[in-house]
Amino acid sequence: MTRKLPAVMAALAAVLLLGADDPSRDVEKAMNALNEAFQKGDADAVKRLMTDDHVAVTAAYGGPQDRAEQLKTLPDLKLSEYAAAKTKVLPLGKDAALVTYELTLKGTYKGKDVPRKNFASAVWVRRDGKWQEAFYQETPLDGK
Repeated sequence: MTRKLPAVMAALAAVLLLGADDPSRDVEKAMNALNEAFQKGDADAVKRLMTDDHVAVTAAYGGPQDRAEQLKTLPDLKLSEYAAAKTKVLPLGKDAALVTYELTLKGTYKGKDVPRKNFASAVWVRRDGKWQEAFYQETPLDGK
């Protein structure tokens, strides 16, 4: 029995070390904070949670927008509903992750209805110890 103990301890240590490299929980927390900031129109939080070189592509925007454009038009986004389904976080390394989820929206952007059912994909990176979204794409699922 004592000979098996070192093998069990080594296996446990490996599981703990691998879990330490999994950014899923921290990325999901940052993503939820960013989504809440968009809902509330909190430009300071949006800016803090996105990289300087951030790019977003959504049907509502009509094309790619950089962070400065998103911050400038943030008051034009009026959301009464923002419901993200269960997220999937795929670690791409210790400082990067891909997040995907289905998204239900209700609201307007520049006075026009935003697509209701969407699929969202985002690339998150850790810079200076903080998780930030570097790229975001939202694809309508309802054909509108």
